[in-house]
Amino acid sequence: MTKLVVVKFGGSVIGLDGAAIPEIVKRINDLKKDSKVIAVFSAPLTMHNGKMCSLTDVILEQGRNAESGINPSLDIVKSTYQKILEMVNSENKEDCRKTIDLHLEKVQKALDEAFVNKEFADEIRSRALAFSGEILMSHVMNYVLRSDGIKTDAVGFDDWPIITDNNIESTNFLITESKEKMGKTAKLVEENEVVAIGGFIGKTVDNVTTTYERGGSDRTAADLGILFHKKYETSIDF
Repeated sequence: MTKLVVVKFGGSVIGLDGAAIPEIVKRINDLKKDSKVIAVFSAPLTMHNGKMCSLTDVILEQGRNAESGINPSLDIVKSTYQKILEMVNSENKEDCRKTIDLHLEKVQKALDEAFVNKEFADEIRSRALAFSGEILMSHVMNYVLRSDGIKTDAVGFDDWPIITDNNIESTNFLITESKEKMGKTAKLVEENEVVAIGGFIGKTVDNVTTTYERGGSDRTAADLGILFHKKYETSIDF
């Protein structure tokens, strides 16, 4: 049976503005020597108000600003991804830049809705967090890995395999429904050395974006292990 490693890279492992990404690439190169790899990514870290924090915290602050009638800003988020973009080679850089812009447009739309509604909660909050952090980071890392010559792809949110219940901000994994939606991800695993996916994020059967509680990327890795353990000799690396 083919081996599969589900490996999670948290924000502290990714480092400040992606500083430790070269070490992550080395780690993935080592793992893929004798195993397929699903790499689960958290949101990266940045500096804000003199302290190191996750982009999750940055977006939560901007959401609170929107609720209070203060125009939210994505400047810090854009700056972080701009620094990571420098790790992408010229062949992949333009596609990566377009991917960043596309995702941050979705984040801006969610924050604009929060500003109008004076409420940053439920799916608006989940969308803002998903497309600024874990999901976007997985797509950016996909281009970083391609730049290193690794055969890789990222799971798009339209094909998300982590299906959850309707508890939007503290959601729960639904295994039967997830198995029904894992086909595209399974195909990506078959066709590539590495598949990148964002942690922490789920969606309901009705396509509503959901989030686990903080630390949810660990749960995503465990969920993927559950989904794939019958097809591959599966291990989880935290």
